[in-house]
Amino acid sequence: MEYDFEKLAKEIVVSRLKDAADAPAVAGEVVHKIAVTAVTSTRDRQDPRTTVSAACRGVMGGMTILEKDLPSTAVVLLSQMAVVAQETGLDPADCMTWAMEGMAPIVKLAHGDVQEAVRAAIEEKFMGAGEVFRGLLETAGA
Repeated sequence: MEYDFEKLAKEIVVSRLKDAADAPAVAGEVVHKIAVTAVTSTRDRQDPRTTVSAACRGVMGGMTILEKDLPSTAVVLLSQMAVVAQETGLDPADCMTWAMEGMAPIVKLAHGDVQEAVRAAIEEKFMGAGEVFRGLLETAGA
């Protein structure tokens, strides 16, 4: 059985962040709460990779619907992964990779300028991660 944390995350973002002053920061809080709670409660039934990836995909999907700042959101989501990893006993590097795996299919649907802006923002904050994200973008939905 797979739990649909992508749909839950998207619904929360769309319903709560429409008029949020700092939507990316609030999106980070949403992904943190969902990922930690979901991984902790479903670890025995669902791979944490699936859970983290789906939560990030849902948040990015919701932010896309609301036409919010995707580069800033991507950086905030990745920044949350160290905390998520610490609180769930997962590897921080794994959590970052899973988060980017979740974000890539959503960002791939965006205009090429947005794709590059997200990649550049990730690279600026997390040296080396921009290239990982570029590779994930190329294979997303393939």
